[in-house]
Amino acid sequence: MTEMPDTAEKIMSLTLADFHRSIKALAPDLVAQEGQTTFTVVEGDTDVLIRYEPLEKATLGGLLAMPRARVTIEHGNLDTSRCKAFLARFDRAFQRGGG
Repeated sequence: MTEMPDTAEKIMSLTLADFHRSIKALAPDLVAQEGQTTFTVVEGDTDVLIRYEPLEKATLGGLLAMPRARVTIEHGNLDTSRCKAFLARFDRAFQRGGG
């Protein structure tokens, strides 16, 4: 079985406020402080560190500016199946829009 890297990185279109709302969906017990960009989610016996880093907005067609951020997920020693399950939960929590 192929091991997964210890860190996943995603470039996402979201603001810090969006990030806080989605983190709350992922881990309802977490409380976000204003400006907080790093969270630790306890996953069984492992701490998963999730970081938000704002990037320059993406401009589409010269008229529409979309927020962008790098979100890094350090999932430490989760085995492959637990890591895949956590990342699937993360993706569902951060899913927005109409489909």
